Amino acid sequence: MKKILIASLLFTLCFSIAAKEKTRYGAVILPDKTILTMELATTEEQWIRGLMYRHSLAPGTGMLFIYDHPAPYAFWMKNCFIHLDIIWLSQDKKIVYYVENVPPCDQPDCPSYGSMNMARYVIEVNPGTVKKHKLKLGDEIRIKLFDK
Repeated sequence: MKKILIASLLFTLCFSIAAKEKTRYGAVILPDKTILTMELATTEEQWIRGLMYRHSLAPGTGMLFIYDHPAPYAFWMKNCFIHLDIIWLSQDKKIVYYVENVPPCDQPDCPSYGSMNMARYVIEVNPGTVKKHKLKLGDEIRIKLFDK
């Protein structure tokens, strides 16, 4: 019994370490030179989960969704507990659309937020980021990816 418990604990520990190793980070540099640290969402699983189940988002951080190809991506706030500003970027990293202060949704049918414009990247950040940094359509956002 003791061996099974130890093996189970080791498996859980290894699995949680492996899961944490998959998390990658980068940064976005706004036009006013502000640098925001981004957790990267680069897989279908990460795209679906996004910032669900988070109760807070540290200042100066967010999530950067990196897609394989440009498309008119839509987002919803199902199972999110925080308000967010959502910013869509084109292939050349220019803002093509944004929505400010998107509220969480605890309803069965949550509204979708999205742009008909083609986007390759989407940024989720704390509410007020768009206004604070005076972001506007056409602004270029620089992206830096950190090594694993």
